Amino acid sequence: MVMIEVTFFMGKAYVYTKAAGFTPKRGPMTSANVRAAWEARKPQGVCGQDGHAGYGVVYLAGRIGGVQKVGDTVPCSQICVVNWADPRILEAYEGAMNYCKSPDIMRIRTRVQHIITGRLIAKGFVHPPVSLPGPCTEPFNHEIKEPDMMYYGQKVTLSQSMIFNKMFVCGLSNVQNVLWVSPNIRKDSAQNSGRYETEFTQIDFESAHLGFESCMELIEEILESVVNTLVDEEGHAIERISGRKLEKLQRPLKRYDLAEEAAKLGCSHAEAEDILLRQNETQPFFLTNLIRQTYDRRDDSTGKYKNYHVLFPVVGEILSGAERECTAERLMMRMTELGYRLEYFEPILRVARVYGLSASAGAGFGVERLVRAICLLPSF
Repeated sequence: MVMIEVTFFMGKAYVYTKAAGFTPKRGPMTSANVRAAWEARKPQGVCGQDGHAGYGVVYLAGRIGGVQKVGDTVPCSQICVVNWADPRILEAYEGAMNYCKSPDIMRIRTRVQHIITGRLIAKGFVHPPVSLPGPCTEPFNHEIKEPDMMYYGQKVTLSQSMIFNKMFVCGLSNVQNVLWVSPNIRKDSAQNSGRYETEFTQIDFESAHLGFESCMELIEEILESVVNTLVDEEGHAIERISGRKLEKLQRPLKRYDLAEEAAKLGCSHAEAEDILLRQNETQPFFLTNLIRQTYDRRDDSTGKYKNYHVLFPVVGEILSGAERECTAERLMMRMTELGYRLEYFEPILRVARVYGLSASAGAGFGVERLVRAICLLPSF
């Protein structure tokens, strides 16, 4: 039997079929599948949940008489065959699909943020107020235009990361575990347009009790909770949105030393990262030892950087973190190596020089990037 479900959007009715013949149909239904189901006249159309997308949404030319609520039925004889050459039908189809997916995506995004923050809070992390403006913000290894503004007579920069805030809280106060759900603004250069979000939410955390290995273990634990909970709770919605079944996360995540992989492959670090992404089609993985931000600690005995990214298939990086440099001398040395303007970062260096900082480690989850990776969204 073929089940046809009907939903309403903007005064129009939409249907989708859940099975072709007696065999469950995964993935989008074609217009030919739907036409054959209708012409067979075997099933009745069942009105589905309002705003709920199906396997293949199909436009109907107006409301079907007498069908007003979930559970109502309609004979297939009342369902007209779709003319896919009509641009109005295609427009309505796309509108319905986008409208129907949005509540699912927002619900999944909310759950992702809730799981991450919940796991951190359960481990003793606290959330101070968010501070958006500051004298300087995070240094990046790709070109960024600083979002400067005048604020009560002082030139400030809007937050692009809470990295210095969390390093200072852990290093200068008796708060040892801190997290922020932080809005961020980044004005990327034209050549990077599309790779990075310009406005996004980051869940930043830092702990004076964590190091390189222990922080990665915590990240694995949190990601396992996020992915596996969503498989159980939102698996059907994610399959509708992405067209694939989300797999449960398998611990431990694979780890790749980026410098070593690039040397093995005889290519650049960026090319090695792309190759590793193509080789890991279903599971996320760690990249370590990246030549990156000034505050990522370098082990001078090995020359390796004690930092990490987590990459998800298709989307790429969804988290970055590290064990931190914690002296003014080390921070200045790293800034000089990477060609940063020391005068811009003097407020940070002055605090580190005068007060000193404690050792810590942490990371930041890109919430929108993680949702994109889970739902395979082209953008957020």
